[in-house]
Amino acid sequence: MTSSPTRPAVRPTLVRARTATATVFAFNGLLYAAWVPHIPEVKTQLGLSDASLGFALLGPAIGSVLAMMLIGRMTSRFGSGPVTAAAAFGTYLVIAGPGLAGNLGALFGALVLWGAATGGLDVAMNAQAVHIESSYGRPIMSSFHGFWSIGTIVGTGIGSVGAGLHVPLARQQGILAVVLALVTLWAMRQFIADQPVSGPNEGGRVFEFRLVLLGIAGVCALLAEGSSADWSPVYLRDDLRVSAGHAGIAFIAFTITMTLGRFTGDWLVLRLGRMRSIATVALIGALGLSAGLLVHTLAGAAFGFACLGIGLSILVPVFFSTAADGPGAAGPKLAVVSSFSYLGFLLGPAMLGPLASATSIHTALWILPAFAALAGLLGVIAVRMTRNVLL
Repeated sequence: MTSSPTRPAVRPTLVRARTATATVFAFNGLLYAAWVPHIPEVKTQLGLSDASLGFALLGPAIGSVLAMMLIGRMTSRFGSGPVTAAAAFGTYLVIAGPGLAGNLGALFGALVLWGAATGGLDVAMNAQAVHIESSYGRPIMSSFHGFWSIGTIVGTGIGSVGAGLHVPLARQQGILAVVLALVTLWAMRQFIADQPVSGPNEGGRVFEFRLVLLGIAGVCALLAEGSSADWSPVYLRDDLRVSAGHAGIAFIAFTITMTLGRFTGDWLVLRLGRMRSIATVALIGALGLSAGLLVHTLAGAAFGFACLGIGLSILVPVFFSTAADGPGAAGPKLAVVSSFSYLGFLLGPAMLGPLASATSIHTALWILPAFAALAGLLGVIAVRMTRNVLL
């Protein structure tokens, strides 16, 4: 049997596009993670209280939510590739801002700008990713998010070294921006053109119920993810009384399994389908963390959060792939799901704080397996609704 005459020309193009887009995903995660170890330094330099710092850290979330819908519309008008490139370079231009801020207001403004750029990049690069996935004809979305996780691991290391060597935040981020911009100049030429939009409405039915449902499922998933990062070390240190050097063990286990889950998630979706994949991993996450909390030991916590990492690993990537299905451009639909989902990072840590104060951290953490299970349930319903739309 002879191969398709177009395959030799198309396949290398798709491989390069996939590599370039995965690189942008990694860069997005890297720049955020490289800033985190410098937060205590910025707090001290500006003389911020805990409350003032908390206010400033709302900036990225606010900027992201404000930009996502606009960027979603722009991807449908100009194409996801050009908008991804523009948002990436926009991020590089503003990334040093928090390190240059001289007071709380300037820091908040710099973080809002950063959030707007990186939130817009999140929508645009996911829109490019779904077009590449559609061209591949098989699931590959989870691997893109796996590269984002790799970027956060590398960025955390860079930021930690920079903070340890007392490298100013603005200088560190400025150097990274230059290096990443040079690579992005190559990447932007590899993006593929968006596929033609089907259906009578170029923008699609942006607020159709299945998208709202996917967004709420994303809120649940990212709420559990964000809370794991902020509260698992506190749980180990304050409730389980482990040493400071071991307080991060549960989150390390979570990060490793989430990253591995994302790189194997495409294989799982290909073999089980979206609905069964979502149900399987969400069940692993909910039951595994519940078991770990019941044991209430360091080993139990590490096991439980490792299971939660598996449980959350492919949910958001599958939600994004599902959102892009059906008539209408991918960008605006992804913007709806992203805008909802991003609230999970904002609401999660804030929700657990008052609950932990009223009860205990151990008790408050029980909402995480509940939200993992709810994310899986709502995701399955939304995928089924999407499948019915396509039939």
